[in-house]
Parts: sequence; C-alpha cells; structure tokens
Amino acid sequence: MVKVSVIIPIYNVEKYIEDCICSVLKQTLREIEIICVNDGTKDNSMSIVDKYKEQDDRIIIVNKENGGLSSARNAGLDCATGEYVYFLDSDDMIADNMLELLYNLASKDDLDNIYFDAEAIYESSEVEKQYPQYKTYYCRPGIFTEVQSGPELFARMENFKYYRPSACLQMPKRSLLIENDIRFKEGIIHEDQLFSVQAILLSKRAKHVAIPYYMRRVRSESIMTSEQEFRSSYGYYICLKEYQEFLKRFDFQNPDVIKAVRRRLQILQNLAVSEIHKLTCQELKKEIQEYPLDIQFGYELYVIRVLQERQSQQEKQKKLKKEIKAVKKSTTFRIGRLLLLAPRKCVALMRNVSEKGISCTWYAIKRRLTKERRELSPNKVCVSIIIPIYNAEKYLRGCLNQLRVQTLESIEIICVNDGSTDGTKAILDEYAVKDSRIKVVHQENQGAGITRNKGLESAQGEYLLFLDADDIFDKKLCEDVYYKAKYDMADVVLFGANRLNMQNAEQEPMGWVLKEQMLPQKMPFSIKDYGDKIYQVTTACPWSKMFRAEFVRQQQLQFQNTKNANDVFFVRTALATAKRITVLRKKKYITYRYNDGTNIQSGKNKAPIEFYKAFKALKEELLRRGIYKKVEQSYVNMVLKESLFNLRTVSDDAAKQVIQETLWNEGFSFFELSKYDKSYFYDKKEYEEYQELLQQRNDT
Repeated sequence: MVKVSVIIPIYNVEKYIEDCICSVLKQTLREIEIICVNDGTKDNSMSIVDKYKEQDDRIIIVNKENGGLSSARNAGLDCATGEYVYFLDSDDMIADNMLELLYNLASKDDLDNIYFDAEAIYESSEVEKQYPQYKTYYCRPGIFTEVQSGPELFARMENFKYYRPSACLQMPKRSLLIENDIRFKEGIIHEDQLFSVQAILLSKRAKHVAIPYYMRRVRSESIMTSEQEFRSSYGYYICLKEYQEFLKRFDFQNPDVIKAVRRRLQILQNLAVSEIHKLTCQELKKEIQEYPLDIQFGYELYVIRVLQERQSQQEKQKKLKKEIKAVKKSTTFRIGRLLLLAPRKCVALMRNVSEKGISCTWYAIKRRLTKERRELSPNKVCVSIIIPIYNAEKYLRGCLNQLRVQTLESIEIICVNDGSTDGTKAILDEYAVKDSRIKVVHQENQGAGITRNKGLESAQGEYLLFLDADDIFDKKLCEDVYYKAKYDMADVVLFGANRLNMQNAEQEPMGWVLKEQMLPQKMPFSIKDYGDKIYQVTTACPWSKMFRAEFVRQQQLQFQNTKNANDVFFVRTALATAKRITVLRKKKYITYRYNDGTNIQSGKNKAPIEFYKAFKALKEELLRRGIYKKVEQSYVNMVLKESLFNLRTVSDDAAKQVIQETLWNEGFSFFELSKYDKSYFYDKKEYEEYQELLQQRNDT
C-alpha cells in the first residue's frame, strides 16, 4: 500500500532537481510513490530524473505540455494512489524522516491534514541580504499542536498571524482533496493562496507540528522572489474572487473563525493592490482588457479602485512630508549653529518648533550629527543577549530566529538551559551549529535568577539584554536600544512593550512597564533628579531594559536565587545606582505573551512570600550603599502597592493567609509604613486598603 504520494512538478530546474529527488529517496518511509511531472521542461532536468528512475521503481514520470505549476500539480494528483499526498517543489528538499514521522502522526490521530514548518536556505549571501524576512517566516510556535477542526486551526493561525498559505507545508489526506474536488486553480500564480484555504477549512481533523521538516530554497529567479507585477496582482485577485465563492458553502458561527476569514479576504485584496504599485491605473486597464468582462469589472472594483484611492492618498502624504522635511532641514541647520553660538536661543527655537507639531528633539539632533558614526559596523560584541531557558520548546525556534535577524549583527546570544526536560536541548544544540553567535550553556535546574547570573559570567558585550524565550522581539530591538544607550552614554535604557493574549490574539500596550506620562523632562536622569518616583516609572521586569555591562560589574549586581521575584533586587538596585538612565519612547520593542494556558500562579502559591524577601533584601542593600534616603518615598510606595497586589491576586487561600500573616507580623513593620501619614502615599486608596488590613488584624 502506498502511504504517501509525493508530487514534484518539474520545469527547468536541472540545477536543483537532483538534491530534491535524493531528499525523497532517502526517506525512512519506504511505502511512497514519487510522481515527477515533466511540465514541458526545456533543460536537462528529466535526464537526471530518468537516471534515478532506473535505480528506484517508486519514481513515476508524467509527461505533459507546459501548463504552469497548478497544471503540473493537478496532473500528478490525477495519478496519485497514496493515502496522503505531499506537494514538493523541485528546487527544495525535505528532511530524511519527514514523511514517516508525519504519516505516523496523521494515522494515529486520523487527521485530514497535518501542517509543519520550513527552514529557509539561501542560494547566496546576496539573496539572504535581499530577503531576510524568510529566515523567520516559515517558523511557527508550538501553540497549534492540539487536534482540532480545520476552521478552528485556521482561525488560531490566521488571527495570530502565523497562517502560511503554502501547499508544501502540509500533507493532506488524498480523500479530502478528491471528495471535495480541491484542485489548484490553473492559469495563475500564487495558486497556493486558494488551495491552502480550501484544504484547511474543509478538514475535520487537523494539527500542526512545530518542526522545520521542509527546506525552502530562496533564490532570486523563483516565483517567490521575482517581480511579475500584473501576474501577481491578477493571481491574488482570482484567489480572492474564488475564495469569496468558496465561502458560500459555509455558515460560520464561531467569531474567531469569522474574524480569520475576514482577515484573509483583506490580506488578499491588499496583496492584489500592493503588487502593482509601480503601474498606473491606465496600464492596468490595458492589461486586463483581454480577459472576460466579469473579470475586468471585478478587477476594477477590487483592485484598480483601491489603487486609485491609495495613489491619491500617497500624493498628499508625499507633499506633506516634503513640506515638513524642508522645515526640519532649515530648523536643524539653525539649531546646529545655535548649539555653538547661543544655547538659550536654541532651546527657545526647539520649543517653538515643537509647538508647531514638528518633532525636533535633542535625540533627533544627535542622530543627525552622528550619522557617520552610526553607519560604522563595530568590530566587537555590542550587545550580549542572556536568555534563561526552561522547557521552552513551544516558542524557542521563533525566539532564536527573531534574534538571528536583528539589524544589529554584532551581538551574542547566550542561552542557558536550566535543566529542561522537553526538546529544548536539541533545539539549542541545533541553532548553535547554525549561528556562531549563539552560545549554549547546559546546567541542572537552579531557577531563573541563578541561570541569568550564569549567562552574565560569560557575557562579552558592551551592553546586556535579559530576554525570555517565550516573547516576541522587534528586529530593530538591539540596534535602536544600543545606539540610544551610546548617544546618551547611559547605564540603563528603558523601553516599552506590548502584550499578546494567547487565547484571542488581542494585543495591547503594557503601559505600566514604562509609564511615559510620569517620566521626568530631563534626560538622562538618575535618583538625584527623580529619586522620589524612580520606582514608579517602570516595573522590575529586566526584559524591558538594557544595561551597560561595565556598570553592572562595577556595581556587582546579581539576580537573587528566589523561586519568583528574582529580578526585583537586580533591576531596582540598578535603577537606584545608575548615574544616567535614558528612555526610548513610543515604539514597543517586545511583545509579551500571556494567558497561554500555563498556570503561573502555582509557583507563587508554593512560595507566596518571595516578593517580600526580594523587597527586604533591596532595602537592606540600599541602606548598605547609603542611598536609601534618596529613594525612600518611592520605595515605600512601591512595596505597599506590590504587597497589596500579591495579597489581592494570589489564588490559593493558604498562600493568601501566609502573605497576610507575614505582612502583619514583620512586613509592614520592616517597611516602617506606620511612620508616614496619608499624604506620603501616591495612591490614597492603597493607603486606605492598608489601614483596613491593620484594622482587620486588630479585630482578630
């Protein structure tokens, strides 16, 4: 019995076909057929295939006139006999055990379709620089591994922006395609956009495996990277039109599915328009004239009309930008002279410009005056990224891929594996081979605090970032924050973050991580300028901050060895001792994942007073350094807020009782809250809540 039919369309790929065929012949699953469809190839591709057919009778050759990729795939599907079908592009390859592992999983769970990931292989360094986005595009986190219906899986992937419309990243059951008459639309490119949506929405049982079994070759002359403006636009439009017709078969009730369906429709329309930005509306109308009237009218409605509106809007924006640029150029020149000749007049001019709505900050001036220095590539490790890792295989590939494509290349990525028991170790070892900047340290489980300290020991960078393996990082994180630190000669740089709800894909800013409205006007600042609010402007999370490595060593900063709240001591001490703290405003460089089904409360329930131990150690350290008085009001307000928060949010009654007793018996006394009156506290409601707790103790 043929378990999997592998269909390979072939057209002028003599340079790659041998690698492709060999990757299939090496499969550990032997019960396969390899259908090679000769789509009228004009080069030496088929003679290479013929050579391998003589060695292996599982190879089947189908000859046809040239009709395009869709036509070739359909021809292969017509003669396929396997239980499952896999469409492999002739310039790509697959891992040796891919078909066996996927087939066993699909059979075990009786799946209609199974999805997996890919790794980009660049043909040259020039192509890699031209298309860096493909390094991360085909890698999805392991959050779709449960067996669910196709529409549910589509909704999860699409709403989290991880849906990839590729026939090569799925292995559908052949009966699914035959019974539902799912075929590739012929006569267009980007046909995967339609086929993939049909296949997933009609699947009753599907799942995703977060492993890059597929090796996608990125080359300059492929359909994926070549410029074919009208053909691309037309292909997307036909997929959009057919997709709308296909949706009439469904009556979706799930709001997440409806949201995903609408998002894909919008994406297809945007793609149809974005592909033709170099063509005028008149040129497009001329191109479409040879097609039937209904196609012409529809194309004009969906594409040309939207293009006209966008071009009109772009012209207005260009005109406005030109005007603003002229004003900025004039203003910056004037400020540049005034910086030397009349600093006070410079400040007045900047204030006047700001009131007119034109951004002209000291930071902008510094960027302009140091442009040449910024463009130099430092021959050193600028940033050491330290990541404590424990059982993080669900998100780890995505994390490392995002860090590998940072626009600042002079980084090192120190991954400390804290005794993980899942597939983390194998992934780390795999990536250490791929990228020499990734350094892996394995240790027995000791907790996040000790793990971060371990990474700190080997860090060679000028600045330090402490990141978590389950978060999402902007590609300019290292570059922007590093240069901001350099420009302001800062010990610490603060920046903002978003958070992503893993249940509904909703994203929102984490305003409490960096309270921009509370920041002092003076930049950079320190406790000398802002000691009474130093702990209110940001939280203790280390991943929204960059630290100067020499400053950390000089201050002998270490993370505490506690079961939770291990970052309080390090971060809060750093803020109190830093001479120059600066801020990157507005842009959010990290997206924090939350509500993904893991029970983060269980650790706090088992060790409920770790936060108190952290704040106690912090006060003792501030007293030892002789700087407690400078931050006293900020510290007192912080510990009251955090103590009440922990008491209010703990989910276990026994843990709540432990917190309450600790605060009653020693905590409030150690914090010396009784010596301050109500006016000393920033949040009067918290002060009243504290008084109620004291009264409650007296009553008992």
